[in-house]
Amino acid sequence: MHKAKIATLIGFGMAAASLITAPSAAAATTAATDIKCTTWQDGPTGYARCTGLVPFIQRFRVKVTCIDSHGSQLVITGASKQNGQTSSATCPGHPNTGIYKLGYEQWMI
Repeated sequence: MHKAKIATLIGFGMAAASLITAPSAAAATTAATDIKCTTWQDGPTGYARCTGLVPFIQRFRVKVTCIDSHGSQLVITGASKQNGQTSSATCPGHPNTGIYKLGYEQWMI
């Protein structure tokens, strides 16, 4: 009789654990597909904003490739930001330097 109670409790525990872990796995998959990042520029400054990131776990920053009048390139990155914030970086030496490429980097902490 005692063994039957233990087996029943273990069964209920396993069932409860599967219910707890299943939604989190589905949520993680959904969150990864809902990330949207946009980039734009205003003169020598590039901007990036991302939404749909997992709070406190995923971060991003703008990545700007600058080019001067001699064709020399320099890659600079903005500050690391969280969901919904804006990261910016400005090419040095304006007006002789401008943005050649504009993008962003994203990672998990």
